[in-house]
Amino acid sequence: MVTMAIRHHHLHDPLAAIVGSKYVADEDFVLETYSRDISAFPGSMPGIIVRPGTTEEVSEIVKLANRTGYPIVLKGGGQGGSGVTKGEPTRNIVIDTGRLDKVEVDIANLKATCGAGARNSRIDDALRPYGYYANTVIGPYFTATIGGVTSGIAGAGFGKNVSSVGCNWGHILGLKVVLPTGDIITTGAGPDSNIYRKGIEFREVTGPDLTSLFIGSGGALGIITEVAIKIYPTPKYSKAASYVFDTMENIWAAQLKMAESPTALYTNLIMFEMANHMVRAMAGDMHGYGALFMAVEGDSEADVDLRLKEIEKICTGFGATKGTPALDHYAATGATGTGAFVHDVCAMSCPFMTWESMSTRSQSLEYAKGMLDILNNQFKEENAKYHTSGGLYTVPIANTMLIGITIHWDDTVPGVEEHNRKLWKAGADFMLKNGTFSAYAQGNHSSSISSAWSPTYYKVMSGIKKTLDPNNILNPGLWNL
Repeated sequence: MVTMAIRHHHLHDPLAAIVGSKYVADEDFVLETYSRDISAFPGSMPGIIVRPGTTEEVSEIVKLANRTGYPIVLKGGGQGGSGVTKGEPTRNIVIDTGRLDKVEVDIANLKATCGAGARNSRIDDALRPYGYYANTVIGPYFTATIGGVTSGIAGAGFGKNVSSVGCNWGHILGLKVVLPTGDIITTGAGPDSNIYRKGIEFREVTGPDLTSLFIGSGGALGIITEVAIKIYPTPKYSKAASYVFDTMENIWAAQLKMAESPTALYTNLIMFEMANHMVRAMAGDMHGYGALFMAVEGDSEADVDLRLKEIEKICTGFGATKGTPALDHYAATGATGTGAFVHDVCAMSCPFMTWESMSTRSQSLEYAKGMLDILNNQFKEENAKYHTSGGLYTVPIANTMLIGITIHWDDTVPGVEEHNRKLWKAGADFMLKNGTFSAYAQGNHSSSISSAWSPTYYKVMSGIKKTLDPNNILNPGLWNL
């Protein structure tokens, strides 16, 4: 009997010596699955996949990459929607952070230390038995990782309570990061800002705030392996409400009016157009422009009810009608994102691309109309041809408005991906020319965003990159660096 020897990538054995052979893969069918994300952007075939289980293993992999000259590209939950970082196709070492998923809960100090590969659902599951929660992103609940969200989205992501307490970066105590040289550093008030500390205790270090250097960096400056986050007691009462509005102007006015309240009326709020297939299915016989979904949480039922009454007063004052029970149920799930609710929803996520960005309150309505004009008018015929559709959503956040359009399509239609890339480019250019940019700090979004940097800004960023990554090993090409 003749046996054929398996020909492995020549880094297979050195990587296996670091993490174990079962966590290294170079077979074609595995490489193919890591070649792209959930978007319509073309993939980039990696050279080899490695799945480390500790920060120290990540460090050794990075040191090996520096010795051998092979670039590293990172893989979290694959939900970036921006296309994978190209690096050097067929040469990239892809580090999959999925095994870095340990969650340590410290109730006494109101914090949790989460491995970068921990999914939102895993973090919630670890905290729920204690009666606590973290302000992790609403979704994708079962796929997005805390490391990917922290490094890959503006402000470290938009949490379950983002409308009332802001983006996630205000809830991060510090990070453990493997630098592009393989050195390991902790940020915040941790062991590196004071060698007598054992862990990351709080964010307010007396000195430069290095935590912010890595938030939203897309992984260009270091590999986040741990995130220390604040945790909060789960409110005793949680109720929800939905309202359907006839016009875009009225639904906008209601959102801005509620945001003016000196105390937050809602825990979180999100708006979807009625054209959204999900919303239309839940609306029954109701018709209109769009629906507001609100979650209201608190430790006093009387307080929750009082805020709901004020919400009703404002919404009906702008001509809104109370939503159906099905719409209210979605408000209790989609507008909160944690708790037992989400375990009843689908764990999968369909292919999508998104125009998600921030706008000032005063410009937000016209900005949103401009985005809709691209989708519904400028690309109307092409979208019909390629079965591409999208819907607007908004989330008020302090003095800004998060505005997005999620684009979906039928991937069985020939040519649809090329069409979607052209559509995405039109939206990305619109964002930049209106003084904003995508919320996603990865792949093609990063290239688009950095094209609007001033020469001075690029010089500063390039200098930081060269200092931290002298061999340009980590995510080369990200931010056009």
